[in-house]
Amino acid sequence: MNHDHSSTSGRRTFLSRLVTVGAALGLAAPRSADANARPMSPNAPSPAAADDPWIARLKGKNRVVFHSHLASDGIALRWAQTYLDTQKSAYGLTDADSSVVVGLNGRAIGLLFNDAIWGKYPIGETLQMPGPRNANTELVTQLVSRGVIILACNNSIRAAGQRFLPEAQRGDAALRTAFSDEARANLLPGVEVVPAMIVTLQQAQERGCRYIYGGG
Repeated sequence: MNHDHSSTSGRRTFLSRLVTVGAALGLAAPRSADANARPMSPNAPSPAAADDPWIARLKGKNRVVFHSHLASDGIALRWAQTYLDTQKSAYGLTDADSSVVVGLNGRAIGLLFNDAIWGKYPIGETLQMPGPRNANTELVTQLVSRGVIILACNNSIRAAGQRFLPEAQRGDAALRTAFSDEARANLLPGVEVVPAMIVTLQQAQERGCRYIYGGG
């Protein structure tokens, strides 16, 4: 019996030393699968160095991101407006109670170009929204004034010439580059550019935003 007790005590001492050494070396105990799968709390701090500027503006209790890569007559923008209006009229909430994000990529970024570029290039025809003016300009202005975060994908802006230049010019690399620079300079006021929408959507959901696809 004494031998068994001594052996058990020895094993416990050995394991304790292993834990102590591991802590000294900065080794963490393995997390359970449940812990790894647990989503980040909306209020949890995140590494500032990795954050895009818009993330700091996520303040509301209710968080949602409306996304589209297709124009679909601007439905992602209109749903953002409907969301805020309904929260106010049906639930008595203010705009400040919600953090609303609209993220557009692909052809949908044309919804965020100003009238100068709509009048110069076949933006409306490409989006099946004919006309020399962007019909969503006033809506975007209103959403920005209500605190909605509107994001345009930089990858899509870089590729925009392949979508929005006249077809005969799309094969010219220099024209495509010039168009992407012009498009970036002619975004509607308040629109922010993010590196890649696919990463932005992941960032938004990590910070508690519910994802809603607004497209056809």
